[in-house]
Amino acid sequence: MAIFEIPLDIPDVEIENVELTKKRDIIITVVSTVEGTHCHKCGREISKSYGHGKMIKLRHLSILGMNVYIHIRPARYQCTHCDGKPVTTQTLNWYNPRSPHTKVYDEHILLEMVNSTVEDVSIKEGLGYEAVMGSLYRYIDTEVNWDRIERLDTLGLDEISLKKGHGDFVTIVTSRVAGKTTILAVLKGRTKETEKVLV
Repeated sequence: MAIFEIPLDIPDVEIENVELTKKRDIIITVVSTVEGTHCHKCGREISKSYGHGKMIKLRHLSILGMNVYIHIRPARYQCTHCDGKPVTTQTLNWYNPRSPHTKVYDEHILLEMVNSTVEDVSIKEGLGYEAVMGSLYRYIDTEVNWDRIERLDTLGLDEISLKKGHGDFVTIVTSRVAGKTTILAVLKGRTKETEKVLV
């Protein structure tokens, strides 16, 4: 059998196991390579290990038409400074603790919605309607963060309805640089109203 390798492209982890399920899903189990975290109470850096939390299952970008899931048991650390010695669960910057997806998969979903609909993306990705809407809601903001943009070529604005039918619109703002489309922001409101935020 021919074998090829591709980078996982997720920082601060090591791959512990890769499994192909009977349903043709790829499960990649990873462990954090980051030591410590910040106490959720006092904000200090803490490094006293307190085991691991429950396994988190995150949908990631597909490979060869197969769904990919990242499994991670986040490390937990105890604060020795605060009363009661509270425990904080480590969060890595490639996922949101309240999301069932990696951040790069959320961005993929948003790009799929350009010139499409929520229903279409739901069918193509094999996701429920609410899961697609969750990706939109996590990215809704009031303005574009221009500080993180180094270069801007072509600007794209795509209007998406948050409700089936009409009403409650958001605008996906994209930029095409060097042949690649990237998400700049998801802004509340319709395109004409949103244009004022962009200037």
